[in-house]
Amino acid sequence: MLFIDIIHYNCKKIMLIMNKAKLIQVRLSKGFSQEELADLIGMSQSNYSRRESGRTNITEIEWAKIAKELGVDKEIIYESNKEKTHYINTINALQITIPDFIMEHIELLKKENKKLKEKLKRYKAQ
Repeated sequence: MLFIDIIHYNCKKIMLIMNKAKLIQVRLSKGFSQEELADLIGMSQSNYSRRESGRTNITEIEWAKIAKELGVDKEIIYESNKEKTHYINTINALQITIPDFIMEHIELLKKENKKLKEKLKRYKAQ
């Protein structure tokens, strides 16, 4: 199973970054949320998310803690940072231009969402 994040830059281009797919698969199969696992290993959910998404390297000590909490051998979930760096460097070169009509539609949806939030706020205030 391959997990890919899409990160928006300037609302015109996207960049792909590969996640720690084996870790994600095992975490989900064990029924843990990112927040639950992060608490167990002593870090915030946002810091854990950066590691799982490949934006921050996972240290050997962190791999050991994660494996212990998931109840698996480290080798089951381990994906080296060097391999990921290679993939990230390869994938970073791939940028996709989003067509203007899609960007216009996204802007329309943002405006509609804002109006609905305001309407909901007024409704709750009644």
